[in-house]
Amino acid sequence: LCWVCLGVLGIEFSYAAETAFVSPTLLNIGVDHQHMSLVWAVSPCIGFFVTPILGSLSDRCTLPLGRRRPFLIMLACGVFLGKLKQVISRTPNI
Repeated sequence: LCWVCLGVLGIEFSYAAETAFVSPTLLNIGVDHQHMSLVWAVSPCIGFFVTPILGSLSDRCTLPLGRRRPFLIMLACGVFLGKLKQVISRTPNI
């Protein structure tokens, strides 16, 4: 139960960071207020279509790590790199 709670904690942390940082970042790069709703709607739409595709690919995976682990590791690395890029882009002297 504790491991499940830690997983949910990571997801909630990512959502909180997204909510806190994405809108100001988008405004800084020049996205108009009128387009902000569209930008926020793109992520769930992509997730709606990509999740079943990734699930299907992982069901056919025959790597020694198993079926799900390679995809979890790749996606976790992608999330980490995205968050790292987000932090670096907000740091003024890097």
